[in-house]
Amino acid sequence: MRSRTIGVSVLTTTALFGLTTACAPVGGSKAADIGRAARAAAPASAGATPPPAAKGKGAGKGTGMLADLSGAEILSQAHEAMRKVESARVVAKMHEEGSPVEFDLILDKKGSCKGAVRYDGMGKVDLIKSTDLIHFKGDADYWRSTAAKEHAPKKQAEAMVTMLADRWLKMPVSDAKASAMKHLCDMDKLTDGGGRPNPLARKGETVTIDGKQALAVVTAAKNGTETDYIATQGTPYVLKSTVSGDETGEILFSDFGTPVDTALPEGADVLDLSKLGDGGPAETV
Repeated sequence: MRSRTIGVSVLTTTALFGLTTACAPVGGSKAADIGRAARAAAPASAGATPPPAAKGKGAGKGTGMLADLSGAEILSQAHEAMRKVESARVVAKMHEEGSPVEFDLILDKKGSCKGAVRYDGMGKVDLIKSTDLIHFKGDADYWRSTAAKEHAPKKQAEAMVTMLADRWLKMPVSDAKASAMKHLCDMDKLTDGGGRPNPLARKGETVTIDGKQALAVVTAAKNGTETDYIATQGTPYVLKSTVSGDETGEILFSDFGTPVDTALPEGADVLDLSKLGDGGPAETV
């Protein structure tokens, strides 16, 4: 399952800052037209087909299901199980350029997702993405950081915070500015595993993760070591993956097959960016 964990934080920051930059009142310039009128969000599919249980000697006998397999064989089965997952919850703690980034998302293969992203010293963003729409809500710290990144004058930055902090913004997925968000909600990138398992992968100890038994499998990662913890009972999902060394990170998977609820909270205050014309938030303050 190598090459997955390290890349997650890069997708996160790039996607969200790329999306919110259009709302920053930089130098008094106009934001580009957001595009066609937003449509009602389509609900995520309520059905999810679970992948088959692991094959091999001892299948279905608890820890013994994997005990007789090599590390590479275990990762191969885990790779196949994760490839077939239709939806899951992903909780990650990463470091990007030395700064912690955390996120907690439920997402599916249709590109829908819901959850939150937190940046160390840079605030929090809530996100709800359906197949048609993106809704996102940043707190005051997040919008101040976005304004600072775009070198907005102080007066404009504070006006933007007053207008946008803790308020839902809506835009269609079809808009060009939303393209980066597709990567953040791309489940395949988080579960694919980055290719064929390393033949040098080595089995480690059996541990308990969120009440489930899991067998550790260790492989060499770039400038460090990656450890994947594979469920030993039922389908051999990856329950946890960690990277240690020059780069560190942790990602946990759970709630396999859980549908993504893309409904907004009742009574949510929503700003429709598509109705701001050629102006954008900077011209409405």
